[in-house]
Amino acid sequence: MNKLRAVAAVMAVLLACASVSAFAQGRLGITSNKPSMNGVVQPKDYSYSQDFDQQMTLYASRTSTTLYLAVTGATTGWVAVGLGQRMDGASIFMGFVKDGKVSFKAQIGTGHRHVDAPNVTATMESYALKVNGGQTTLQVALKAGSYIRSGQSSLDLIFAMGDQDIFTQYHSYRNTTSLKLE
Repeated sequence: MNKLRAVAAVMAVLLACASVSAFAQGRLGITSNKPSMNGVVQPKDYSYSQDFDQQMTLYASRTSTTLYLAVTGATTGWVAVGLGQRMDGASIFMGFVKDGKVSFKAQIGTGHRHVDAPNVTATMESYALKVNGGQTTLQVALKAGSYIRSGQSSLDLIFAMGDQDIFTQYHSYRNTTSLKLE
């Protein structure tokens, strides 16, 4: 009976630790580090990085004026990153590389779809896309003031990928996260 209680206690502790880490919020503070915008992510260039389900990795960093976001997806198709809690209303940046040609769009989510968003393009400083080793990487540099307001405590992000080189294909993977702003 004591062994059973000991096993139950260990399991309870493990479950508690797992649930705490599962809901732990990433942090994004201001740094002076500026990532190279060349479609190749150097993890040390970003103050936040997180692998999601061995499908996509999200990177984020920010200076006082620029928000840097990057996603790498296990696909040779399209990848996207957006700012918002869900697709509807989010500013979305997506692209792919086909036959060596980069295709990129700034979009706004409308329901479960997205449309061109010229106003979103005005918030961008630069972007880069690259396919290498069966993975597609998108980097975007955005005007921080367009997405982070004074006193804002968190930054909600969405990200997704598809397995084709078209902007209208439904995602094969998607996820969300929220970063605590420091």
